[in-house]
Amino acid sequence: MKVLHVLRQLNPGGIECWLERLIRLWPGQSRPEFHIALEETDFGSLAPDFVAHGAVLHYCPPPRQVSRSANTFLSILKHSGPFSAVHCHNHHASAFHLLLAAESNVPLRISQSHADLRNDPGQRFVARQWYRKSASLALQRLANIKLAVSRGAGKDLFGEDVQDLNIFPCGSDFESLFSAESRPDPSRFTLVHVGRFVPGKNQHFLLQIMAELIRRQPNACLWLIGDGPLRSALENEAARLGIDNHVHFWGTRSDVPTLLAAANLFVFPSFSEGLGLAAIEAQASGLPVLLAKHLPEDLDLFPGRCRRLALDLPIHLWVDSILEMSAMPAMHLTERRSALIQSRFSMDANIQILSQIYAC
Repeated sequence: MKVLHVLRQLNPGGIECWLERLIRLWPGQSRPEFHIALEETDFGSLAPDFVAHGAVLHYCPPPRQVSRSANTFLSILKHSGPFSAVHCHNHHASAFHLLLAAESNVPLRISQSHADLRNDPGQRFVARQWYRKSASLALQRLANIKLAVSRGAGKDLFGEDVQDLNIFPCGSDFESLFSAESRPDPSRFTLVHVGRFVPGKNQHFLLQIMAELIRRQPNACLWLIGDGPLRSALENEAARLGIDNHVHFWGTRSDVPTLLAAANLFVFPSFSEGLGLAAIEAQASGLPVLLAKHLPEDLDLFPGRCRRLALDLPIHLWVDSILEMSAMPAMHLTERRSALIQSRFSMDANIQILSQIYAC
């Protein structure tokens, strides 16, 4: 069985890291032959890992280069197939690839939504709304399997009235999170955040919170794990606020479980998230989590250890909550393991569900 996944690039991000785990952990005797079509000639820093796990990588220009993209994608389908499934992760742009897959008689055409952008100001332009509506209508017809990491993500991609939606949250390899021993430094109070440095993750708001928090708790520090186009702007903002000595930019790391285990509290103030796997992984590490109020309810894994606040509340109320939550100890490993190891957020559950879908 051959499966072709379609996404933009293989740099560290939620979709890319999940797909790498999926291919790496899928048992060899039942694993499909994974192919990946990528829109960038620079396949990304994770590309060698995918190749090492047996994935075949293809370059396919983005859909805005209509003729080149169509010809290249059809060539991949013809010369590297036949494919049992085309599995698209490029949100509304998936309609382009699934149309070509339908014309090539690919039996399974899967569109998976990883984002909920309905409240994103950038989506309010008339032309953008027309594009989204047209693509949603096309996907309702072209995708015979519709997946979404949350109900909101499904409505964003397939429309508010979507019926045949399968909620399929991307999972994590919890064993690496469970095995990292909790060791916060008692001399400091460490907030941690994991995410790409892009506008939707709202790290500028985190820096504003830190400026107020440090005035009330001078030993506070913030660890920002990730990278992206806003890194320089965030570093400059931290310096402008006079808190750069309290903010550590870790960049893209392979030891995230160890860093989470050394922190006290995870803060997640995103403007929008399809799900927000980073918050799931923080809870798997035993951390209490402070979330933006509007993020998916599926993120509240452990009642009492997840708190939500609206982004338009005054900064001092966010700081009040952080100080109140600072007394929460790390959650015991036994309780975390029993709740998560067999949950729908595990990679075993993901592999089992996709095995059934690919076998249709």
